[in-house]
Amino acid sequence: MKTPRSRESLDKSGESSREWGEEKEDGVIYTVSLKKVRHQTTTTSLQWETMKLRTLKAGTVERLVENLAPEDVEDQDTNSMHLNVFLATYRAFTTADEVLDILFRRYTEYKECRRRGENGKDSRHDVCRIIQSVLCIWMDIYQDDFDDPPAYRLLHRVLEFAEAHMSDGELARQTRHKLDRLRRNEALKGQQKMSVPNGHHLTSNEDVLFIEGSDSEQPLEFDTISVRTMADQLTYMDAELFKKVVPHHCLGSVWSRRDKKGKSTTDAPTVKATIAQFNAVSFLVIATILRSTSISIEERVRIIEKWIDIAQECRILKNFSSLKAIISGLQSNPIYRLSDTWAAVSKEKSEEYEELCTIFSEENNQMTWREILVKEGTAKYADTSNSQVKHVRKENMQKIQAQRLSGVMQGTVPYLGTFLTDLMMLDTAMPDTVDSNLINFEKKKKEFEVLAQIQLLQKTAQNYNIVPEPSFQAWFDSVEHLRYEESYRLSCEVQPLSESMSPPAQSNRKERSLRKRISRLFSTSDWETSSANSNTSQSEDRVSETSMPDSPDSLMPEKMSASSSSSSLTSLEMSTSPYKAYDSSSNCVIRVSLSGESDNIYKSVLLTHQDHTPGVIKSLMSKFNLDVEEAEEYRLVQKLPDGELQIPDHGNCFYAINQSVEPNFILRKKSEEGELHRKSKKRTTLRKLMEVVSTQS
Repeated sequence: MKTPRSRESLDKSGESSREWGEEKEDGVIYTVSLKKVRHQTTTTSLQWETMKLRTLKAGTVERLVENLAPEDVEDQDTNSMHLNVFLATYRAFTTADEVLDILFRRYTEYKECRRRGENGKDSRHDVCRIIQSVLCIWMDIYQDDFDDPPAYRLLHRVLEFAEAHMSDGELARQTRHKLDRLRRNEALKGQQKMSVPNGHHLTSNEDVLFIEGSDSEQPLEFDTISVRTMADQLTYMDAELFKKVVPHHCLGSVWSRRDKKGKSTTDAPTVKATIAQFNAVSFLVIATILRSTSISIEERVRIIEKWIDIAQECRILKNFSSLKAIISGLQSNPIYRLSDTWAAVSKEKSEEYEELCTIFSEENNQMTWREILVKEGTAKYADTSNSQVKHVRKENMQKIQAQRLSGVMQGTVPYLGTFLTDLMMLDTAMPDTVDSNLINFEKKKKEFEVLAQIQLLQKTAQNYNIVPEPSFQAWFDSVEHLRYEESYRLSCEVQPLSESMSPPAQSNRKERSLRKRISRLFSTSDWETSSANSNTSQSEDRVSETSMPDSPDSLMPEKMSASSSSSSLTSLEMSTSPYKAYDSSSNCVIRVSLSGESDNIYKSVLLTHQDHTPGVIKSLMSKFNLDVEEAEEYRLVQKLPDGELQIPDHGNCFYAINQSVEPNFILRKKSEEGELHRKSKKRTTLRKLMEVVSTQS
């Protein structure tokens, strides 16, 4: 069945494509587009041809797996992209065993047809060959799916099938090779601890060997570690963890530690390790600043300024993970409230710190940070030429020039929280199934765009050439992290509460509210026990900010960076932001809170260019468990910096919204508007009276 519709676009080559409609078959929906391509027939003439392209939009598990090795020639052009998306995301809706079952059954069916001479289609031999290639690619790229020692059950399944059904022996040979390599790796892990002379023990931590009890592991002191050493070692630690992140662990359904049936899923250990390191760096900042309440303000200022220097050095190294962690530590409430100390920080350092803070500004969905990632993500060196702080621009240019002359390239360690948030937003905003419970493969494609960026940046992280220092690791591990209550108590000893301020346990209502808004992504610490242990079913209602605990809304004046990605030469340019609140095409995600309820609890809704206000309101009412029959009694309102924008009751919602501001909306009863108008008028009258009184006095 075909559902026609039309939308035309141009690709980079100037060739036009028109989205023609949809084709529905048993258990699958295809998006059909007509692409006009040109062929050069002679040296002087061109011939245009219209091609029909089918892209899988939704389907059952069986049809999704079958499409990995399509029988129809017209579907094989998009097979490579389908394979990449499927292998990156299939764990959210099926298992490796089920995928193998379908591939094996499909292979034997087509092989049997060939044996009986039923060659109705020339592609049948190709289907078997493609299935064999799919299995090889799967084992090679996603090795973790088959790394289940000591039995290696899935690999043995593949090996047994290959030996029984594939005569060329190529897949069997590759499977045996993979088995041997995984067994050797497992044996090496078993040798991580061994005896060495003089009673010491040699232990392996990642790729670094430490001798326990040796002089090289004697803890250092913060004051004795140079800024460059600190930044280098933090970058080494962050890069090693980031390179080991399993991309599909970052998926919203995986990261939230539940599947769609409410069952517990993987603990995403590679993501948790990265988050633990992020928190450890932030807590390290707090601990070093509050380590002693008896030191002078001048000495505490020197510690803060040193951390600003370390953050700047991380910026040069393109280590945005530790950069963000350091800023979060400096912005934490126990440090931020030390106004006397901050007042003594030099003007130059304050300007430098302020500019670093703007990198992760929440304005326009972290646009500044995303532009930097596009411009520098796969570049060899950082680019700080647009710095507004003169001395920073000069010093950084000298350091980058020295890197160029020495031939040392820098990798990139991104702030992973941005990608985790994007994936959680996608998981919340887009349905898992469409049209009678078919798996929404369009959602998987969107998720794959984010995962592909992570994979690309993991390759660039290989460029670092930093030598680890065991003594630094020992010091890093030896610093005791402070619980929030302890850090706040020490902060109050350094600078006592003023008479106008109440104890935090009684009156710090704003602080408690802010803690609820911190990221569930980066909340594994003791400070966020209540958040981390909350009911996971709330994850769809609260799409979290990405900041560390106790960070006030406005810690430093935030200004948008003047950076531009126009000169970008990186491979990330194809996708400036895989997920933005406002998509550059024909859809966007908005956040809607219910009038009278907390702004911190909201629903995410995906708008397309076809959505009209009544349907959007009904969808929201369903999400908020309201009676949909009362939809006409509600109105959708967009929050603007200087007021509100009422969305027309029966208009196209997508084109009616203001896309130049944050996508924050309110679902409000029309009956409440009269009361709101009266309150607003009363406030205006009161303000005028106060102005009159002030003038007369």
